[in-house]
Amino acid sequence: MEHVNTVKTVKSKYPHIEWIDLLNNGVLVECAIVKKTSTGDVHFFPVDHLDIVDQRRLLGIVSNRNATAFPLWDLMRQVTLNNGCNALEYFHQLTKVRTPSGQIFEPSLGRRGAYVLSPMSAKGGDHGDIEAEGVKAPRRGK
Repeated sequence: MEHVNTVKTVKSKYPHIEWIDLLNNGVLVECAIVKKTSTGDVHFFPVDHLDIVDQRRLLGIVSNRNATAFPLWDLMRQVTLNNGCNALEYFHQLTKVRTPSGQIFEPSLGRRGAYVLSPMSAKGGDHGDIEAEGVKAPRRGK
């Protein structure tokens, strides 16, 4: 029998906002999803880290009439905030990346998540695979 672990997420009423179990501890955190990659990486920032001014700025972006047509990074790229900054540059300082294996790191050139079988999984042990963007990694078992 094939088993697949999945990252627990709950969609919000707004596009690009999801509740994510970031640490696989059963606690959902409201996050803005900037980008999802084909390798399963999720570029995000927690909404609760924003002050009320930045929350309103984000709400203006995700409630835009084109919000469902484009990824959040593309929407932000096209917006200049009332402080004169580009929204993508402004919110990028808060952005983190969560890999399919659950690691969280700051985005940088030359770093991205990868699906790699651990020595334990090659022997049929637990390796915490996840499903991301329709890609299923089978869990090897007995």
